[in-house]
Amino acid sequence: MNEFKPDGHMVTPGEPEQAYPYLAADIDPEDIAPLWLLRSRMPVVEAFITLFRGSVSDSLVRLLVLGEMGRRGDAPEWTLAELRHTFAYLAPASLETALRRLRTGGLLRFDATGSAYVLTPAGLRVYGAVASLLQLTEEEDLGWITSVVRASYELGTLTPEVLSHLLYRLRRLETELQLAVESLSEPRIIQARERLGSIWHWIERGSHTILQILQDPALDRELHRVAQQIGRAQSRLSRMTTVFQRVLNDIDRQRVHLGATGLSTSDLVFFLRHCPLAELRALIAPHLARPVRPLFLLTDLLTDQAEYELLRRRRPVTEWCELPQPLDSPVSLPGPSPDLPELSRLVSHLQADAGAAIPLAAAVPWGSFEESAYRLSMLSLLGDVEAARNTGPVGTLVNLPYSVVALPSDVAVGRVGVATISEGYLQRLPVPSPDPSSAKGPGVVHVSSQLTPEDPRGEKTEQEPSHVP
Repeated sequence: MNEFKPDGHMVTPGEPEQAYPYLAADIDPEDIAPLWLLRSRMPVVEAFITLFRGSVSDSLVRLLVLGEMGRRGDAPEWTLAELRHTFAYLAPASLETALRRLRTGGLLRFDATGSAYVLTPAGLRVYGAVASLLQLTEEEDLGWITSVVRASYELGTLTPEVLSHLLYRLRRLETELQLAVESLSEPRIIQARERLGSIWHWIERGSHTILQILQDPALDRELHRVAQQIGRAQSRLSRMTTVFQRVLNDIDRQRVHLGATGLSTSDLVFFLRHCPLAELRALIAPHLARPVRPLFLLTDLLTDQAEYELLRRRRPVTEWCELPQPLDSPVSLPGPSPDLPELSRLVSHLQADAGAAIPLAAAVPWGSFEESAYRLSMLSLLGDVEAARNTGPVGTLVNLPYSVVALPSDVAVGRVGVATISEGYLQRLPVPSPDPSSAKGPGVVHVSSQLTPEDPRGEKTEQEPSHVP
């Protein structure tokens, strides 16, 4: 098998120290398995060497000729006149040199019978590989290697190297998505989520293929091991969508809104990122009379991050967004006071009674047991200094000239759902007390319900008394 020296001359593999000058001393090329595999595929390697050997201009001319000849599948034979007509934009000498190099490298063959040029099988393989690679984008790269894994499995030529290539792409993708999450940058997280969504169908197809590989007992252990690693990587990627949403929700909860304008800090960041430098300079100039130099920042790390943000970070191309004209925030008026009909009835009842003392059994039970318990709980606010500052119905109740006096015994009521209530009364205060809290009566007031609802069996059930402080 012939090989090329750096000067372009051919050498034979009879002298290993000359054919493989990059090997260490006393190393036999036959003992290196990857090198042996490459040597067994030397016709393909030589075809690529022929295609890309020399300057960039020479390689582009050969790619042009090989691509045009490979695309015409209905008439694969090319006469010299057809080649000259098709490649009229090339200099004749450049076209003849490209044809001669492609013939020498085994990519073209001249058929003397038909006086035409045709692509050899090696040329067709090189053309197919180069055409596929030239059409791939970064997102389609995962689809390409997934398709290679699927085709290799169907043809029975699947190797651990092909699976390792897919595993490498998945692990790199997982690392990039995780870095986007750790950055806590909303634009980076949204971009990473969109990228994962664009290649998600390839991950699903790869999961189906990996499942078939794991269930195939005819494959060796090494293939199963790499396939299991790929399956675990695909499972972690499937959970990234939930991680993205959780982090975005946390960012949304921490977003600061500017009054009632509907704008947030994210809107301001989006606006500032799309401002020209001249406009940014005009916006920030009035606020830089005294520069801020925080001592807690490390200048080297700050410079490194600024260099990445300004020079190396790839910005998504989006449309221009203009903020609305500045307006004063609308005045937020206090909402209407809540409607408290039970409290209003209690206040009206106490204001209408002119007696010196009102028994609790007469003032508390009203309407139902629930409303009676509510009235009793509100009476505990009488004389409260802090509650007296309210301006609504609660303040009106607290400022009534009454104090609660409770005794340790109970009295029977037997109406509106109240069975018993603590004995006591509301004592009218002749003169407003300077310290209303001292007028509170002793003890704990409670009411108990007389309702005895029936259970599904028709038997009476007793209900425990409800204590209200």
